[in-house]
Amino acid sequence: MIEYKSEQERLASLGRLAGGIVHNLKTPIMSISGAVEGLRNLVAKYEQSIYDQSVTTSDHREIASDMHTLLNQVQAYCSYMSDIVDTVKGQATTHCDSNNESFTIHELVKRIELLLKHEMLRLNCILNTDIKMDFSTELYGDVNCLVQVFDNIIVNAIQAYEGKKGRIDLVIEEDEGSILFAVRDYAKGIPVTVKEKLLKEMVTTKGVEGTGLGMMISNSIVKARFQGKMWFKSIEGKGTTFYVRIPRKK
Repeated sequence: MIEYKSEQERLASLGRLAGGIVHNLKTPIMSISGAVEGLRNLVAKYEQSIYDQSVTTSDHREIASDMHTLLNQVQAYCSYMSDIVDTVKGQATTHCDSNNESFTIHELVKRIELLLKHEMLRLNCILNTDIKMDFSTELYGDVNCLVQVFDNIIVNAIQAYEGKKGRIDLVIEEDEGSILFAVRDYAKGIPVTVKEKLLKEMVTTKGVEGTGLGMMISNSIVKARFQGKMWFKSIEGKGTTFYVRIPRKK
């Protein structure tokens, strides 16, 4: 579990998470409700047509087609809500067990590359890693937590290319007694309307394809688990760079 410095911080974080979940679930729930009402009307229409000699086979097929369309919408929104639940369970609990063991930069990078290898190939992207420091430099904490953070960032970068061929740079260097990670893409950038909310709330530019949880939880992991800082710079039409600064092991 993610650790917090105080009960107030924990409750505030839970409040933001709960508020984001409620906000993201409200739209699909209302859409499912609308689809159910539409299906109810179509069923009534069908029942009325059973003994109506003027209703043709084509009319019945049209009613059936409308029903299939509404059922597909219900299925899509149910899948979206299931994704939100899975994301909360998977990222907020499973990946961050209490673990203060040390790990090296080399181990971290190898795990990131292994985890993302298939996704990179599938979506025609290349990850260029540039380590400008000693590979054996150590960090404290659960390596899986940090791998999950970079998985979220890099997958977002991959998806920003929208299926087109793209390059993502991962640069690691020493910075004022800390280790600075930079993940840079050269895709479409982040809209101004999303920037201020991205690391604080459940917000996404992917519509029903995204939950908006990944970046918010990643930011919490960096701060609470590694006493670090996460931020980004983005220019629409040119790309985005995410930064993660983590104190060195002492």
